[in-house]
Amino acid sequence: MSSSALADSGNKVDTSRLRAFEMFAGLEETQLADIAQNFVPTAAPAGAVIIQQGQVGKEVYLLEEGSVRVYRGETDTAGFLIDLQAPTLFGETALLDPERIRTASVKALSDVRMLTIQISSFLSVLLSFPSVKENLRQMIASRR
Repeated sequence: MSSSALADSGNKVDTSRLRAFEMFAGLEETQLADIAQNFVPTAAPAGAVIIQQGQVGKEVYLLEEGSVRVYRGETDTAGFLIDLQAPTLFGETALLDPERIRTASVKALSDVRMLTIQISSFLSVLLSFPSVKENLRQMIASRR
């Protein structure tokens, strides 16, 4: 996580927060509770760079509130790829690279609230819950 994103370790993630995300559709409350304990609430102010292209990715982010811009290169205007609005996920592309190199930067367009999960934990979730993996695959395909 970038130094501009702040962990809020005092908050336990309630399952209702995960229900806002399409990829968890169809899971039972006990399954969501198992998954929720892997997430850490975080926040970042408008203008903060949350992910820096070229760095090694360690987390995947669920955007709960606000919006972010995904871009490549030095500036968020010249290398603009997409603006994402909550609720959505970002940082998942690092899952596809064995070295976990970030292929784009992500900048907060507004103050944002996120749920952060370590990539290793997220991969375990995908292995344990095939429906989450399929929902994620469909979401990524719809962005292309």
